[in-house]
Amino acid sequence: MERFVTVFWLLLIPTQLGRHFWLKESSVMGARVDYLSIILYLTDLVWLLWVWTQRKKIKLKPDFFSFILLLLAVANIIFAPARLVAVYKWLRIGQWWLTWQLVKENKIRILSLLKKIVPAWIIVESFLGLAQVLKGGSLNGIWWWLGERRFTFGGIGIAQMRFFDEGWIRAYGTFSHPNSLAGFLLLSWWWWRKQRLNINKVFYWVVNWSAILGIILTGSRIVWGLTLGLLIVEQIRKLIPNLPPFGGENKKKYFREMLGKGLLILGIICLTLGVVSINYRVSDFVGGWDVDSWNKREMLGLAAIKMIGKSPLFGVGAGNFVVRLPKFQTGNFYWMQPVHNIFLLMWCEIGALGIIMFLALGINKLIGFKWKKQVWFLLIVGITGMFDHYWLTLPQNNWLLAIILGLI
Repeated sequence: MERFVTVFWLLLIPTQLGRHFWLKESSVMGARVDYLSIILYLTDLVWLLWVWTQRKKIKLKPDFFSFILLLLAVANIIFAPARLVAVYKWLRIGQWWLTWQLVKENKIRILSLLKKIVPAWIIVESFLGLAQVLKGGSLNGIWWWLGERRFTFGGIGIAQMRFFDEGWIRAYGTFSHPNSLAGFLLLSWWWWRKQRLNINKVFYWVVNWSAILGIILTGSRIVWGLTLGLLIVEQIRKLIPNLPPFGGENKKKYFREMLGKGLLILGIICLTLGVVSINYRVSDFVGGWDVDSWNKREMLGLAAIKMIGKSPLFGVGAGNFVVRLPKFQTGNFYWMQPVHNIFLLMWCEIGALGIIMFLALGINKLIGFKWKKQVWFLLIVGITGMFDHYWLTLPQNNWLLAIILGLI
């Protein structure tokens, strides 16, 4: 029973089948906002069963910091303009914290299961994304039951990109946005690559290329650049241990060969860029993203800074950023989204005191964290988190973050 529930829950992590419950506070300026609705996911129901099977491992040890955090949470809810939304968000925070702790308690079992389940996540999501791109819309059918949005190429707000002057839909998979899928694929794939795997080499490369395919199809430029950077650094680190012994003709020959190859590659790149820049523009090959994307993020960032200035210690209320947004945005520009920066979002919503209390509660775990060994985790979450909010606001990324953090 316990194993079945654990496997079922882990398999459901990339899905988002759920029921929305709309509150009065879920509307801003007359429009419903998904981020302000109460959502019960199938994943939540299975998670409750999993927690019940782990009930003997739950250790509740009230201490000073827990008591202070509870008081801060109550105050945060009371002063929030949308109190029910704040209550819901604090329950989600508690769910995330409990998941992290229980994953740590079951590290060996979940580690073993995820080595087999992560490839399924990657392959299914990447090829579902490929099918969506080729069709120019959602597949519907069984995929709708797993959380796939209904969308077409011409739909309002649907993410697009362009290759060789032809428009394409960006891959959504079972996620609410391609950027969210991109972050999920990169973090889960890179974690999987870091494990000791005793699998067939063909299957290993199928998973790797599926992940790369999926990441490309999402059209997430931040994740593209981060993936390329991680792969380059990985190759450089592999070369360093293979250096010949210091001194001697072998080392001189080795460095001459490496210099020659490097200059050859650099020459090809420069030649290609030269030809392209003379005859074409980069936008002739790839483009089609939202031209106002950076401006929108900048406006949200400025609004977040203003909110922090008004309530730096206690925040505006968990989950209440979008509720307060109209009062802090300038001009006639309105984009009802959380600020695309997880650090600003945390500070805005739960305040500096809330963040400090969470750090105090997790200080023992943070001290034991192998920072140098897990720098890849910090890079992926930190860099993507500086440009988007999905690690804190979207269910699949939120679950994955708790699980991976519990395993490392």
